[in-house]
Amino acid sequence: MIQRIQSLYLLMAALVISLMLVFPIAFMNSDVENYRYLFYGVIGDHDQFEVKAIPLATLLIFIPLLNLAGIFFYKNRILQMRICIFNILLMLGSMGLIWFYSHQADKTIGVDIYFSFPAVLPLVGAILTYLAFMGIRKDEILIKSADRIR
Repeated sequence: MIQRIQSLYLLMAALVISLMLVFPIAFMNSDVENYRYLFYGVIGDHDQFEVKAIPLATLLIFIPLLNLAGIFFYKNRILQMRICIFNILLMLGSMGLIWFYSHQADKTIGVDIYFSFPAVLPLVGAILTYLAFMGIRKDEILIKSADRIR
């Protein structure tokens, strides 16, 4: 059912990851220029790319869409659980890509990195998706026990 708590968890996880598309992940300072680490790369004050992060941008666009799609698979709970697990792995992978591109910018430009709150949002999204997974699993166990009684 759409009105279950796991649907709310999946919706909140999609919104949390969508916030990363709006706010800068980190701020970087060097002796010459200030940089912003956005979801699609590191940009300097003069709006020129220093490091492009196309795989990270693809993941951060795909994850909320997959979460929203997972809400509507309520009739197929096994598929919904698989989508949740896959999404958790994608969120943890996006955290790895955030770390990789920040250190790539540090090597390329030589900057001091100051992460802002969106850097931990994939972890929050993964926790919310795990809570949704546990709710879906609980429903599946309840349905199987009701089938066994008949």
